[in-house]
Amino acid sequence: MTVTHVHVDNMANMAAYTPKETAELMSRIGAMRGRARPDKIFFSAFMAGCLVSFTSASAVIATAAPWFQENAPGLIRMISGLIFPSGIVMILISGSELFTGSNMITGIAWMHRRLPLKNLLMHWFLCFWGNMAGALFVMAIIVGYGGVFDNEIFKQQAIATAQLKQITPQWHQIFLRAIGCNWLVCLSCYLGLQAKDVTSKVAGMWWPIFAFVTMGLEHVVANMFFIPIGIFLGAPGISVGLYIWKGMLLFLFLPGCLPCKVLTRIVQASFPQLSETCSVAFSSVASFTSTCTSWERILLLSTGSTISSQSALWRRAIFLPFAAAQSSRIAVARAATLAGSSSALFKHLRLPPSTRFSR
Repeated sequence: MTVTHVHVDNMANMAAYTPKETAELMSRIGAMRGRARPDKIFFSAFMAGCLVSFTSASAVIATAAPWFQENAPGLIRMISGLIFPSGIVMILISGSELFTGSNMITGIAWMHRRLPLKNLLMHWFLCFWGNMAGALFVMAIIVGYGGVFDNEIFKQQAIATAQLKQITPQWHQIFLRAIGCNWLVCLSCYLGLQAKDVTSKVAGMWWPIFAFVTMGLEHVVANMFFIPIGIFLGAPGISVGLYIWKGMLLFLFLPGCLPCKVLTRIVQASFPQLSETCSVAFSSVASFTSTCTSWERILLLSTGSTISSQSALWRRAIFLPFAAAQSSRIAVARAATLAGSSSALFKHLRLPPSTRFSR
């Protein structure tokens, strides 16, 4: 009788990839997605935004219980945390492009020198606005005009959720919560890719998302539904301009909070060849900020300073991605110049040629 000895590592590999194999898999997937056609990236991201909005609407309805909100807030958070991960599961299994997860996957491909920097930045840009377009489509057409929140309890819960995410926290709290959220989202994507069968993928992805929803962390794509639906329903104190500045373009405040002159001198002293790059970077931020301010004024003039009807709300919701995209023309053009002239700055972040993965 022959006895077959099976090593524990071999048994583990039957159910999941090793961490090293998972990193290699993510790198190859990121290189493939980063080189896809722009229209495929955008519409894949559009579908991901739709899926996140569907689960966000479900989470709002499931937690619309005023008595539990006051007496058992932890239980309500847990119920929302059990529902919301279904969106991430559908996105990863269907192969759609979620902005927060794509940041990690394509970023690893770039660090492994499988994806050019210009493809990386373009992929992130298309994913972000694709997610926004999909989220706004479901928010306005299906949920908004579809009357999903016509029930007064559901409506008030949607408004309260938007206010809780946009008005109650300070800007630095939103920024720090977003870091923790994306940490867990990337971990969810990592565990989903590490597993080999669908059941293990679902189990691995579910619990990191459950954790971030239960803690009330901020996910930028989910907020593309939560905050615009609050604006659509007439949430007091929330405007499109406030959402752009506090919810999406928060990173623009960081250069203003830092002593830019001191930072520029430090970078120039460390990398003398990047003096032009530094000036281009800071001028890009300044141009982007001033252009967004101009578009915000145009937006308020075109829709009125006050919101009095769903028609005005609809115009604001639809105009948001186009206004922001138009305002980012100068920033995108200068970002291309920045990407071409800052190879020395990013060179130390990449892996040396000796550790480059095989294609």
